[in-house]
Amino acid sequence: HLFKVTSTVFQKWFYYLWTLHHLDEFRLIAADKATTMGHIQRKHLTNALTLIPSPRLLHRMTITMQPLIETIIASRLQSRTLATLRDTLLPKLLSGELGAAS
Repeated sequence: HLFKVTSTVFQKWFYYLWTLHHLDEFRLIAADKATTMGHIQRKHLTNALTLIPSPRLLHRMTITMQPLIETIIASRLQSRTLATLRDTLLPKLLSGELGAAS
């Protein structure tokens, strides 16, 4: 099963960090399954509890966390793009098909 964790109540940073916090637990659950591809069920998501700050504190945290999470996402996307570019160009440079001056 694939679950897209979303919320109409909480900001993306909040449920991203919630998922990240429980990720090792979810991996253990999946690894414990006797199937070829381990999986978690919706009940595992439901049972994964978290503390919710007051609305005021949540708002203050959002002001700080949202830009940080957006920076992390942008950096990861840029890293993937650069890795693809490296993997495309490096063999051509090493084979002489493409020169450094090109």
